[in-house]
Amino acid sequence: YQRRVREAVVSTQSTGSSGINAEYGDSQHISTTMLRFTTLLLVLSGATLATDQETFRLSFGQKGLDWFETVLATMEDITKEIIMGGLVIDPMDLNGVEVTNLKMRDMELPKPELSIVPSKGYRLNSELTMVIDGDWSFGFLGGDLTVNTKLNLDTVAGVDADMKNGIFRTAAGSCDVDFISLEIDMKNEFLNNIAKGMVEDVKERIAGIVCKEVNTALDTSFNDLFQAIPHEVKLHLLTRDIVFGFGPDSNPVFSSDHVDVPCRVQAQSKIPFPFAPPRGISDSVDPEFIGCVLLSEHLVNSVSFLALGKGAIRENIPNKRFPIGSDLTNTAYFKKSLPQLYKAYPNKDVVYKISNLRYPKLEFERNLQKVDVPLRVLIQIDGATVINLKLSLKTRGHLNIAGNVITGSCDEIKTKTVVVSSKIGDIDAGLANDIMDDLFSKTIIPDVNAFFKKGFRLPCVDKVIDTKKAIAETKDDF
Repeated sequence: YQRRVREAVVSTQSTGSSGINAEYGDSQHISTTMLRFTTLLLVLSGATLATDQETFRLSFGQKGLDWFETVLATMEDITKEIIMGGLVIDPMDLNGVEVTNLKMRDMELPKPELSIVPSKGYRLNSELTMVIDGDWSFGFLGGDLTVNTKLNLDTVAGVDADMKNGIFRTAAGSCDVDFISLEIDMKNEFLNNIAKGMVEDVKERIAGIVCKEVNTALDTSFNDLFQAIPHEVKLHLLTRDIVFGFGPDSNPVFSSDHVDVPCRVQAQSKIPFPFAPPRGISDSVDPEFIGCVLLSEHLVNSVSFLALGKGAIRENIPNKRFPIGSDLTNTAYFKKSLPQLYKAYPNKDVVYKISNLRYPKLEFERNLQKVDVPLRVLIQIDGATVINLKLSLKTRGHLNIAGNVITGSCDEIKTKTVVVSSKIGDIDAGLANDIMDDLFSKTIIPDVNAFFKKGFRLPCVDKVIDTKKAIAETKDDF
């Protein structure tokens, strides 16, 4: 079972990594790169930060547990294989009757019930039917027997943060077994009547065996699985490989109607992270929903800092959208807006080279997301830079989610331009700003809105959840 889990995790990582390479490795458009990158950050639980505070939270309520009940029910065959293959039933001495070679032949495990136990953990309540075969002996007599039992298992388990090993650990709490029925078949009516006197002893032994196995699973087996799942993922973002580490931030909080699981996602940087620690996350799941994922803007900006540093984003025009001969690529385009450029270089081809001067910084506000990135814009003619501009590009937009597809739009774009150098004389700052607003409105907003209109499908969600309703919200700082 652990091997299956590891293989599933490796398969998921391999698919995710290659998908990110495909999205970013061949993209040349600044707008598409920025927005795809930002959108991926909002839907993946991978990111990076240099902080010892919470930056990522999973929150789920009773509906989330109801959904997980269904998942467990679909895993009945695997669960049976684990229990029947690993269950060891010790020999019993029942008032002189030796019962040996006990093995479970069959079991039924209907859909379990999961619920929250405030301040303690979660409760699992399940009906369990078992058929156990074995041998009996009394003096010189002996034979085989079958135990048929139906019982109700009620167990409470806690979950704690193991900060040393960077994982969450389950821990056994209470375990109660209530028998609905138990019959001992010794293949002989007379012996069966005698066996009725052993029922209570058998119940006690089986209850002890079941609770021992449950407690062992919660204290060791489940935690071995958690240890087997990789807690680091290496992703190739643009030109860099970055290793992300995942771990708990603190113990889960079990409230009356929901559970919060605070997490950290960490990576290392040779350069100090240039922003303050996260301000924290102060929201939980709406009980109407299965669950929610909450990301702090600190997490997103940490990824941006590592993957999209100076020069990581580059855009050149002409390109496929604006080939040579299009309006933007000839000085005639500037006849009215910048006549001195056309006068100095009439009907000349124009090349734009755009690159970022630092990482894009994202800010979450209520129902709004902002991106701020400083850019260098070189306007070249005949291979020489004619105008060198430095500007701050700011965009405002919002996200929506329908089913398992995220969509949205860029609603506003602003630039603040500084002329670094010019070979055509002085250029008024306001005029340069208007020109850049016009340029980016024609190049970025259409790309961004086309991308957001198409949307981004959340990976694997449709394979595990039949989504009826979903929302995407931004609040202050997360």
